[in-house]
Amino acid sequence: MKTSFALFSAVAIFSSASFAKAPDMVTNLDQALTSASQENKMTFLLMGRATCSICNGTKALIHDGKINVTAAHYVMANLNIDDPAVHREFMEKFKGQNFGNTLPFVVVTDSTGKLLASSGGYKSAEEWNALLREAKKKAGPGTKTAEDSFSAFKATPAPH
Repeated sequence: MKTSFALFSAVAIFSSASFAKAPDMVTNLDQALTSASQENKMTFLLMGRATCSICNGTKALIHDGKINVTAAHYVMANLNIDDPAVHREFMEKFKGQNFGNTLPFVVVTDSTGKLLASSGGYKSAEEWNALLREAKKKAGPGTKTAEDSFSAFKATPAPH
């Protein structure tokens, strides 16, 4: 009986993770970083444009739950590269990052705004999720990560 309950519980948790709500997207870098700090969340900052098919595809993968950027653990910013002030602020904040020549330019930070990972261009959902796993390993103490949800489950003993 204990084995059945544990198996059922694990399946329920993992399947509910796939239905986790994507974060609302803010359009201001400072607002995203401030919200992340106040909520102890990581950020997923996407610099792109409305007409970019790769940018829109990446956002769709997040919305569909295929990339593990959830409202419980991330603040997400959808930043417009065609706005000179937004573009300048993003590039000054994350200078030295090699995003390549293809949008979107993506930065993942911890709750303090510390850069954990960055990339540019097309990625599959699996590649984005691998980048997020690497970023989570570097996240500072107090930053909410998806692993926090599972550690609470692991710490709860199964009923007898």
